[in-house]
Amino acid sequence: MDTLIHADIFFFVTTIAVIVVGIVLTVALIYLAKVLSDIKEITKQVKEETILFREDIGELRGDIKKEGFRVERFMMFLKNLFKKTKARSRKEVK
Repeated sequence: MDTLIHADIFFFVTTIAVIVVGIVLTVALIYLAKVLSDIKEITKQVKEETILFREDIGELRGDIKKEGFRVERFMMFLKNLFKKTKARSRKEVK
């Protein structure tokens, strides 16, 4: 009889532990899904910016092929590059 009571207590404690572990794992998976969603959005933005940067570099290469390398032209390119970045970030804030 004493063994039967010990078995009932063991199964009760084990059931509670399984329920708690299940709830903790569910919450952890929900947070993981949110983090992965944020990472997906960040990689999408990085991809878009990389495409824009590649286009800017292509324009610079075209200008260099047309006119040759001039320091003034390169400085204008850098100045315009930073203006585009600031303008984009201001648009996103609004």
